[in-house]
Amino acid sequence: MILHMGVRTTEPVRVAYKELSPDEDEAPAVTELLSVLIRQNPYQYGVYDHSIVVHYDPPGTPNRRRELMIPVSRPVAGVETKEFPSMRGVFLVFKGTDKTMEEYYDYLREYIEQSSLVASDEVHSMEIMYVPESVDEQDYTMEIMIPLAG
Repeated sequence: MILHMGVRTTEPVRVAYKELSPDEDEAPAVTELLSVLIRQNPYQYGVYDHSIVVHYDPPGTPNRRRELMIPVSRPVAGVETKEFPSMRGVFLVFKGTDKTMEEYYDYLREYIEQSSLVASDEVHSMEIMYVPESVDEQDYTMEIMIPLAG
């Protein structure tokens, strides 16, 4: 189910990050990075409410470049941190599994075409997974974004 869709500009944000190898599974990488962050800040367990995967290349590209990022408020021992820049993009927030990720990306590409916008050559896409409010919740809220040129 689509919750929001449109164009927005993100704020610059400090992130802990890890470069993912081309075929590396994202879920274990998120768990590993979160465990380091939580060990550093055991009393701020709820602070890490989402993870971001930035795809610099389209899926299927040999040696595709991807980075896993988790927003942090300050440098953290044991992990690389950097300032991720502001970005303007077409975004879509959804919940549930009634459509595939590719179908949601099709909505964004159609929106870009109908709005005469141009996708960025530098970053292919971004995916943000928000931690559910309840541990028992099955449907995660996801946001996908295609950054725009300019």
